[in-house]
Formats: sequence, structure tokens, C-alpha cells
Amino acid sequence: MSLDFPSVDVRSRRSPARRRFSHAIGLGLPAILLLFLTLSACGSSERGGGGGGYSERPPSNRTAYVAWQEWNKFGRSTVVHGARVNGHGNRNGVSERSEPLTSRVSDYWGSCGHPEWNGRTSSKPWSSAFVSWVMGHSGVGSAAFPPAGRHGQYLASLYDRQSRSRGASFALHAPNEYAPKPGDLVCTGTSGPTWRHADKSTARRRLDSAAKHCDVVTDVRGGYVHAVGGNVKNSVTMSLYPVDSRGRLVAAGHRPWLVVVENRAN
Repeated sequence: MSLDFPSVDVRSRRSPARRRFSHAIGLGLPAILLLFLTLSACGSSERGGGGGGYSERPPSNRTAYVAWQEWNKFGRSTVVHGARVNGHGNRNGVSERSEPLTSRVSDYWGSCGHPEWNGRTSSKPWSSAFVSWVMGHSGVGSAAFPPAGRHGQYLASLYDRQSRSRGASFALHAPNEYAPKPGDLVCTGTSGPTWRHADKSTARRRLDSAAKHCDVVTDVRGGYVHAVGGNVKNSVTMSLYPVDSRGRLVAAGHRPWLVVVENRAN
């Protein structure tokens, strides 16, 4: 910032130039400090402090964006696996039992052929239906991603398609071999990635039987994967999972990482 110093009249002995220079600096400092504090606050907000941070920014990937929109509709329920991250902490959203979101869960189930099930059907976990709905509404057809009411069911199908074609729209990776990006799926299970080096029949069976939950990745920043999933805390919830220096998932929670599904469709 440039300062507009007053001119100095060399004929005046009452106001030497040095005193006028000091006076100008004294007047300018409050404005400089105010500008600095304002810019600092803006930068802090963009980095994730105070106002919700980078989760406020819509993802550019289509699948991630659809999941992110649903998270907003459900009141931004959030779970942080680890220390508090850039102002993010655990937060409750809107319950699946509250309308109109109860009916929204029915929409998710509709993508799997069960529109009669909804958010009050407590015996029916709907996290897989949520993923299936998100894929369909982001432009991924059923030929590329088969909708299913169980995560293991669609993971086994995706594994079959990848085994048949290198150009498959989705590719399955062991969590320690691939860094997830927006639009991908991160999945936990009852066991780790023991499927990875098994024969095809065994690998398929393990993926089908071990899968427990999958989330849609919406952002990767600040040492954490941001991933949105359904039926978490009875809502659509964003979970923040820690990653290592290579961007790969590290242990979080009580279930081991099973697989990361690379989304090549969009």
C-alpha cells in the first residue's frame, strides 16, 4: 500500500517535514491494520476456519457434487475421525425420520427397486442405496455401475467388470496402493484388503461378504479425505478420514479399510 504523504512547504518553520512524515504514518497505521485483519479473516475462512471452510466449496466432479448437495439437504452432519480439523468438528444433521427427508430416503431406495422403503424403515440400512442413487443422478448409467441395496453386491459386480476389461468405468484398488480423489468410493469392511492378491473367485467372494460401508469422496485437503455417505448418524453425513503424506487412507475407526473404488466414469 502506498501512503499519500502531505507536501512540505520549505518556507514554513512551524511544521518540519519530519514531523509531517511521522504524522502521516500515524494516521495510516489503523487503516493498514484494518486491511490486514480483513484479508487474514478472508484467508482463514477459505482455508476452513470459522464459517465451515473448504467444505463450503462445491466439488467440480459430478458424482462428488451430487453427494455434496444431499449432505447440504440433510443439515451438514459431520464426523471427524481424529483431531479437530480447520474448524471442523462433529455435528448433527437432520434425522432420516424427519420429513421431507424420510421421503428422500425412499428416493434412494427407489434406485434399487424398493421405493416403498423409507427413512422410518429402521431395519433397512440405506447407505448402499444412497451410493446407487448418487451414481445414477450424476450421469453414471447402470451398465457402468449396477445399483444395489448392499455394498458388497455392487463391489463384486464392479470387480467382475474390471476383470473382463481394462477400460471399465470403475477400478478397485487396495487402500495402501491408491490415493482417493473426488468422485471415488472409500469402503470399510469386516476385514482388510485380503481380496487384493487372492484368485478371482476368492477375491469376488471376499468383497461381497466383507463390505460394510462406502462413502463418496467429495474433497481431499489438509491431510483428510472428505467423504459423504448415507445412513451415518441416521442422516447423510460427511466423514473426515486422515490420509498419509501420499494421500492414502490410514486407519480410522473400528473397521479396517477394504477397498477404494476409482471412478473413471466422470
